[in-house]
Amino acid sequence: MSLNKVTGWLGSWLEQALLRRAPQDDGLSYGALVAALLAYLCIDLLQGIGSAAGRAAFTITLTEMLVMAAFTWAVLQFAGKAARLVQTLTALAGTGAVLGVASLPLVLQTARAHQAGATPAALVMGWLVLLAWGIAVEAHIFRHALATRYGIGLMVAGLHTVLAIGLLNMIFPQVMGN
Repeated sequence: MSLNKVTGWLGSWLEQALLRRAPQDDGLSYGALVAALLAYLCIDLLQGIGSAAGRAAFTITLTEMLVMAAFTWAVLQFAGKAARLVQTLTALAGTGAVLGVASLPLVLQTARAHQAGATPAALVMGWLVLLAWGIAVEAHIFRHALATRYGIGLMVAGLHTVLAIGLLNMIFPQVMGN
């Protein structure tokens, strides 16, 4: 992988996270998919280590990625758009990595707040803003992948979020705070 390719992918994922670019604006690239998944994995692990032991963080991250891939495949298959899987997963993982980097300061502050035994309201608001932004980005990606209205993309993104959080809480209750 050349530095120019990686820089191009990062720029595209940032533009998609800002809702200025669509997944189909980039050509289908298995290299980009691998890079996006690795970036997502690394950033998610950095976030997870702040709240869970290394092995648990790795298992949670892999489970989360599997849920994302399976959900995306199922939605695209159902809609008859399975050929868009690589670009859609690339966009979801790439923008997830970008948003993950943006949330790292909140992860560090949350870890400090938990050690101190209190969670400030500003920290909760920060997480809610990032959650809403993440759902908006997923809605943008699903809208383009499904060639539909933003509202449909928003419903799909919301369903993915609820399913992912629910499954992770069910599978890892002690780590996820239940």
